Amino acid sequence: MRMLPVAKLEPTSTQPGPRRRLIAPPLVAALALGVFGFMAAGLASAGPVTATKPTATAKPTATAEPTATAEPTTAVEPTPVPEPTMSPFVPGRHVYDNGDVLSARSAATADALAAHIEAMGGGRVVIYTAASPADLPITRTLAEDWQVDGMLLDGSGSNDGYLLLGDALKGKLGAKQADALDSSPGMETLESWMLSELARADGWLSGTHVFDGAAALDATGKQKAEAAVNYLSTKLGASVYVDISLGGDDPSTVAFFNGAHLSSSLGTSLVIALAVSDKQIGGYTSSSGSLFGNYKAGSPWTGNDLANEPAANGDVQAALLAAIDAVHSGSPYESNSLPGDLIPWLIFAGVIVVISVASPFLIGPWLIRKLSGTTGPINGGLPGDAIIESIADTGVTVTMSSVGPNAPDYKLGLQVTPAGGGAPYHVDAKALIPRIFVPMIVPGAHVGVLIDPNDPTKISLDYSRMGGGDTAAAGAGAGGVDFSFDASGQPTAGEVSALVGAVRGGELPTHSGSADHLLATGTHGTAVITTAQPLGKTVGQVSPGADPSRRDDPVWVFTVDVTVAGEKPFPAVFGHRVPIAKVTSVAPGVKLAVAVDMADRNQEVAIDWDKSPIGA
Repeated sequence: MRMLPVAKLEPTSTQPGPRRRLIAPPLVAALALGVFGFMAAGLASAGPVTATKPTATAKPTATAEPTATAEPTTAVEPTPVPEPTMSPFVPGRHVYDNGDVLSARSAATADALAAHIEAMGGGRVVIYTAASPADLPITRTLAEDWQVDGMLLDGSGSNDGYLLLGDALKGKLGAKQADALDSSPGMETLESWMLSELARADGWLSGTHVFDGAAALDATGKQKAEAAVNYLSTKLGASVYVDISLGGDDPSTVAFFNGAHLSSSLGTSLVIALAVSDKQIGGYTSSSGSLFGNYKAGSPWTGNDLANEPAANGDVQAALLAAIDAVHSGSPYESNSLPGDLIPWLIFAGVIVVISVASPFLIGPWLIRKLSGTTGPINGGLPGDAIIESIADTGVTVTMSSVGPNAPDYKLGLQVTPAGGGAPYHVDAKALIPRIFVPMIVPGAHVGVLIDPNDPTKISLDYSRMGGGDTAAAGAGAGGVDFSFDASGQPTAGEVSALVGAVRGGELPTHSGSADHLLATGTHGTAVITTAQPLGKTVGQVSPGADPSRRDDPVWVFTVDVTVAGEKPFPAVFGHRVPIAKVTSVAPGVKLAVAVDMADRNQEVAIDWDKSPIGA
């Protein structure tokens, strides 16, 4: 799961100019008092800041002398002018790494890829970084000022980035290829993401199928990789791509998200995603359409996964080429055995299906968990807390009474803290995640766990404590109404879990049936979701007397940016029901129709689900 991104490649006019503000130009130094009278008239009629400024020897004209009754006219009123970007544009320069995001090697790789894209008619390409989001120009303003009609990649910090595609590059790419270019980083670092996007665009323009954003292959290595990919593509009768990226702290996880995203965007294709970190590699193969099951991967692959492992003798290129060569056409189950030898296995599989269907509440769940390797609730388990360090989607979903429909099977890396304290320790665990909790399963999230007292490495997730180890304490700490927001309207770090606790504790409003009254009497406007998190309860559980038609709807905790006529946008936080049919539409960046009680506008907001989401 990428917490695969929701932003569009090109923001629409209704999307806010995110987190980017230009630095105001320095104030003009005070002029000498002896020429103040002359300059006052010049300032009163000054044009845009880009106009030629008077020099020290400039002489005012007679008509410029102000009179005691002089008043400015609309003819000389200053017009709005785009503020300048922080760095001057230099013709031929592609990389402006003001934030020191790129290593010297990466900067050279980015510059070479950008120059090649431009040489193939892909338009101007710019890579721009800053030390902090506050130092970044507005993305679209920078693109317009510098006439970036190919690709603009900008960002700051570890993974705060944004991509804007220009008409020149879009005209050279297919629709699926443009869609496969991520609009912002996912699990990658900003450095890895920027190089990968450049490598993919360059590969598609060049007609090659090996995207080496990590610059891990030399010219000979690229030729060998391309030959292997072309041969496999011929055998499969479909496109095959190799995507090599910088892997950061966890190459296999970065490869997983890259492979899953690319294969889902490119249609019927096979993606061999690889990632490199120092002398270590990891990988993931992902396919879509009719290719699923038509290929197999031998050693060093285990199924679709290539676990993080050091390259033999430190030779990363050799390890990457070996991993590519190990992927072959054919069923992963094919062998030299006679077809009749498969009959016992088919019978066994049939028996499993029959038992699972016939005993969904007894043998079925046990057997499903056994086959998937997931851990069920631990009877007598000790309560503990855990932080999610890594996530990998196995591609399996399960439907059964204890987890609901289509629950994904995730492999989680957890840092577990025992009940009552103790040294934290790492545990890898597989878990079936009810879909209502999927948005809460993200790296860095706190989750409640049950620990087997006889084997502390055996844990299960405690869904009654999702969103924080101590929800009661979280609610009390939040105080219900005393939330602080940063400049972009987001709650400050760590407070989303407190929001959940506050709603559960009744300290924040939860609109289920009462929203109808607010929709009828409140001030109407729009709101853009900044965060959305399931409460883990239904309307019936929160409000037992609610309308029966709404009792099964889940309740979510929202933070939003609200806009109403005559007011500047303002943040709000509240709990609200989400109709089951609209759950898949809820995500950051989605625009809603709302009504607001302006007397308590930061909490009293109701969503009009009949009109939301807007533009969907």
